[in-house]
Amino acid sequence: MNREWDFLLPMPGRPGPGTWVIGPCWFFCGHQVTAVVWIGAVTTVGANAPLYACGGCLDQLHAMAWDFTESGWKARYRRPRTSFGRRLRRLADAYQPTKGNDGG
Repeated sequence: MNREWDFLLPMPGRPGPGTWVIGPCWFFCGHQVTAVVWIGAVTTVGANAPLYACGGCLDQLHAMAWDFTESGWKARYRRPRTSFGRRLRRLADAYQPTKGNDGG
């Protein structure tokens, strides 16, 4: 199967933040070609690349960010939104000192 679009940048749209263009999503949906928006860049040793996400993947990233933020709160007001959040909650619960045993 020829999937050369995997290596193409999204088509240019109007300049400015929040511009939706057609291109491959870099996240959870399996790199579908759809409407995507630039959300930042990734940098690794010797390389960098723009990151684009579709609407569904943006929703997932948003939920994961809130799960991460709320995982450190002592009073948890919400159930985790994602499997990532459920793992963070289990880790946070495992490392919380029990009453009378603060590790000191």
